[in-house]
Amino acid sequence: MKIKHCWNKNKIEKEIDDVLGFLLTNNNGDYFSLGGKPSSRYQGWFLNPFELKEKKLFKVIEDIEIKSSPKILEISNHFWSIERKREKIIEKFFLPSCYHSLIYELSEPSEIELFLDIKESYDNQEEGRFYEIFKNEDVVLIKCQNKEDIFYLAIKSDILNYSEIKEWTLRYYQLDKKRNSFPFERYVYQALKIKAQKIVFSVAPEKDKAIKEVKEVFKKREGLKELAREEIKKLFKNKESKKIIFKKNISEEIKMAYLCVQNSLKGLIILQNNLSGFYAGLPWSFQFWSRDEAISLKALKKINPSLAKKILFDLLGKIKEDGKMPNILFRETPFLYKENIDASGWIFQRIAEFKKNYFKKGEIKKISQSLEKTIEGLSEHHCKEGFIIGEAKETWMDTQEREGARIEIQALLLNLYNLAYQLTQKEKYFQLEKSFKKKVREKFWNGEILADGIDDFTIRPNIFLVAYIYPQLLTKKEWLRCFENVLSKLYLEWGGLSTIDKKDFRFTPQSTGEDIKSYHNGDSWFWINNLAALVLARFNKKKFKKYIEKILEASAKEILWLGVISHHSELSSANRLESGGCWVQAWSNALYLELISEIIFSKK
Repeated sequence: MKIKHCWNKNKIEKEIDDVLGFLLTNNNGDYFSLGGKPSSRYQGWFLNPFELKEKKLFKVIEDIEIKSSPKILEISNHFWSIERKREKIIEKFFLPSCYHSLIYELSEPSEIELFLDIKESYDNQEEGRFYEIFKNEDVVLIKCQNKEDIFYLAIKSDILNYSEIKEWTLRYYQLDKKRNSFPFERYVYQALKIKAQKIVFSVAPEKDKAIKEVKEVFKKREGLKELAREEIKKLFKNKESKKIIFKKNISEEIKMAYLCVQNSLKGLIILQNNLSGFYAGLPWSFQFWSRDEAISLKALKKINPSLAKKILFDLLGKIKEDGKMPNILFRETPFLYKENIDASGWIFQRIAEFKKNYFKKGEIKKISQSLEKTIEGLSEHHCKEGFIIGEAKETWMDTQEREGARIEIQALLLNLYNLAYQLTQKEKYFQLEKSFKKKVREKFWNGEILADGIDDFTIRPNIFLVAYIYPQLLTKKEWLRCFENVLSKLYLEWGGLSTIDKKDFRFTPQSTGEDIKSYHNGDSWFWINNLAALVLARFNKKKFKKYIEKILEASAKEILWLGVISHHSELSSANRLESGGCWVQAWSNALYLELISEIIFSKK
């Protein structure tokens, strides 16, 4: 099939062997994702018509299939919408902002079949699902019930021509099987056939609300499309991007990938009911994760400075008395640990990088107070023999125990001291930084590599986090030696880094999906790859040119031509470049945006 990415005069296309999927969001907490055929129980239309009062997402539509399923020949990303070209027919998909609605249009009247699967995202039980179809004037209404949860799916089309099917059909989910994500099969409800050219679907917990919205969106759909196009124009003409242009000889793939990650990161933002934040990833990480938000803030500032500031101060308010932070700020999740040891440090890392004129005098005071309180909390509650100690699974590598003093956590503390001295001019922070820096060097630096933890010289890419957070720890000469030594152990020829030494007995070259064997013991994380390329460029762009260019190219290829098009996924297997983990990952997008902004642009 052919993949196209199009925006104004920017256009890039490529023929590929696979049939890829797409994912649309609406800044209202919903997402809609389809592939060539249903291959995951996480594909379909997921939303929360309760306006996020319920801390979960619900699936309603499983698939929309054109009768006889003509082959997909082409898929085009227009940034605000997706277009799929089949044999003799074109489909267009669009999720308008501020609604729980889906606009689906065809190039000519056609018969489609609608498949439903009412379920909470993580719920895999098949019992307790009920559907009732009835007509309400010019609207088809389907009551969808899963146990106690009831939603109304309203359907309005330009031609009211439908027939009920009411049959259950078994799906086999190939992608879930590949990821070891059980169950791999599930019955879904083949509800009805509709023959039309323009269709709007709307969902609400109340019948009247669903009917009202579907009529409104159907009437306003052209205006909503124009509004969406204007929003993309604003995104690509933001204050930051006006100051910069691409350097010469930059590939069209990298330029287009840069536009894609901006739009992808923007699409994860949630703005409703005075709630501001962004999902860590889709389809599984539809929560606000403190670490992921803090790490992604620098990139978010480039596309929405005021929102970045609001989220930053929201995060400051979530730091606990002991300096730790909850992993999840909004929505609970059944599979994650409650606290982390590093998110607070990342918040102040971002503050240290932002220009002083970004903050008002009163905000600086609030930051200083929170900073001193965080240092005091960490020192009092989590300090042992002078080092900050984390519990098991409290670092970003949260499938690994990694308890004790970990190198990136010490770097974050050094940065806390450094920032505290800058903001308060209190001599004690200058002295604390000076003495702690010496202590960290003595315990972690052996002259060849930085240890991952005290008495743990396992080679992992966390040394790039240290060089990014606190480059003052080593001299430039020492850093170059360290980089050369670890790259020989971690670098993957396709353009990524393994999460552990390739010769380590724990190294797992092929991603094992939900089986966490490979997750932080081989799987290559795109946010770390992009960050490492940025670090290498900062220290010696010429010396590490090969690594930087390969990482840039690999990330661009993954964004444009693999997985869910136009989004940066979570990770890849170590043995070959592929899209793995979450199909859309905030910090993957954020660090690619940061990488491009710093090394590919010339300031004008």
